[in-house]
Amino acid sequence: MKSTETKSTLFVFLAILLLSLIWGSSFILVKKSLVGYSAMQVGALRIFSATVFFIPFFWQRRKDIAPEQWKPLLWAGLTGNMLPALLFSLAGQHLSSALSGMLNAFTPLFALIIGILFFAQKFIVKQTLGILIGLIGCIGLLVSGKGFQIDFNVHALWVVLATLLYGINMHIVKTKLSGLHPLTSTSGIFMMIGPVALGILGFSGFFSVPIDSEHLWPLLSGIGLGLLGSALGMLLFNQIIKWTTAVIASSVTYLIPIVAVGWGFFDGEAIYFSQIMFMLVLLAGIYVVNKSKI
Repeated sequence: MKSTETKSTLFVFLAILLLSLIWGSSFILVKKSLVGYSAMQVGALRIFSATVFFIPFFWQRRKDIAPEQWKPLLWAGLTGNMLPALLFSLAGQHLSSALSGMLNAFTPLFALIIGILFFAQKFIVKQTLGILIGLIGCIGLLVSGKGFQIDFNVHALWVVLATLLYGINMHIVKTKLSGLHPLTSTSGIFMMIGPVALGILGFSGFFSVPIDSEHLWPLLSGIGLGLLGSALGMLLFNQIIKWTTAVIASSVTYLIPIVAVGWGFFDGEAIYFSQIMFMLVLLAGIYVVNKSKI
């Protein structure tokens, strides 16, 4: 029995590491995709690639979706996938992939704040300290530059807006779609926004771009974003929650920025000591919030 439990714990740990690598690599893939395509095209390609992946799953499970659940599926798709994909691509034109990954860590704090303000989520006084620490870290990341100099990049607000939308999405799924199997809801979500992504690709001239040596790797990076970051990542995350708990699964939040910073470092991006410090402050805030839930 003991060996089985050890193996199970190790398996979950490895799954969390894999998910961290997948989601942490999304930011560098956005950067590489933008070499050959516009921000709108990269965001739409990511969503459409994931949509194609989920078509067979949706076809098998489509009858499990009630008529009143289609609207929440659309809103979940827009707030949790379509709009953030476009926003991260817009930000990626002006931010390092490492900084985008650091700012993404603000998602769980936004989820908590939105839950308390709009979804009657239970508030624990100790969480206030975590929120304040997280806000300090986030603001610090927004304005930190070389040698702790203030260097505000307005484009970082696109990432902050994306994390706000992620927070909204988490509560839409929890309150409106919790009765659906994760694979059913996820495939349904992408079926709702896939046509939007296809429309953006069509109107943006994506299909007229030649697949030559200049565009091949950006194309593969964009498809990889969809298949890995949006499709496989979501399936793995839902499976980890099924194996353990949402709190344990959320530990991936601490590892994603580390992976993103690692990719940025290897890609030659400028990463300042002040950014690392404020990222640690932000993660400390998340830790305090999660600890207060237990």
